[in-house]
Amino acid sequence: MHDDMLLLGTLGPAQHPMGPDAGEMELHAPTADLDGDGILDTRTYSTGGTLYVASDLDEDGFADHITAIEGDGGYESWHANRGADGEVLWARTDHGSL
Repeated sequence: MHDDMLLLGTLGPAQHPMGPDAGEMELHAPTADLDGDGILDTRTYSTGGTLYVASDLDEDGFADHITAIEGDGGYESWHANRGADGEVLWARTDHGSL
């Protein structure tokens, strides 16, 4: 994904961004308020036939939850967890086909 979209640590633009070791993902210019608290926390991105919905629910500037929806209807949802050492690991919370 490109710098003007979701920044993905050290991943290149041709790589699928999700996986346990994807690292921190900076969320730029959110455009939607998913939790209704009046603060913009979510943005959608589209690249390579995949739609990403990324949310920063703790307002730290980094995505906490991402859902990727492939062109064929397959989807995966991921949640970020920060370990005691500060490292961010992603856990897949849901997957399937629409």
